[in-house]
Amino acid sequence: MTTRVRLATLVAAVALASAAATPAADPVPPPVDNPAGKCDDYEMIMQVDVPLRGTLRHVYVDRVSAAEARRTGKLPYGTRIVMRDYVGEADGQGGWKTENHRLVAGKPVLVLIQQKEPGWGATHPEAIRNGEWEYGLFTPDGKPIPVNTEQACMPCHKRYETTDFTLVVHDYFADLAGK
Repeated sequence: MTTRVRLATLVAAVALASAAATPAADPVPPPVDNPAGKCDDYEMIMQVDVPLRGTLRHVYVDRVSAAEARRTGKLPYGTRIVMRDYVGEADGQGGWKTENHRLVAGKPVLVLIQQKEPGWGATHPEAIRNGEWEYGLFTPDGKPIPVNTEQACMPCHKRYETTDFTLVVHDYFADLAGK
């Protein structure tokens, strides 16, 4: 056997061994996690009040994605939208306390996460797939709440395909960027 043939055989054997040792990519994305305790990595972009229910939502976006979205008007891969829901603080007269015409946050009740990563979403049926977004639901102290996001999140967000499957966040940044 010539040196050239031995070298080609060795290269082929190493390539096969390497391919066999490399685990296949997992088609299911990792679960979205709650960034509890990492508040400095996020900026609050809006508060959404629902005075008839006495609830409000603080909407945060990770700072890196927010900076890119301000520049381009689009939410990049890696975007994490964090929504923290609160019960409004009662005013003692059957209504809700306000400051500057906004509800005052009382007890936190829920944390919702929407995260965009390359390749995510491919395991969901096309009828409900939300691009490359995944969702998570958590208690205020960070414990995951089991939820079927294909039933609880994706059908509603599917209607917002033109705004990258977000209800208000895409438009907020598109308006800032003048897009």
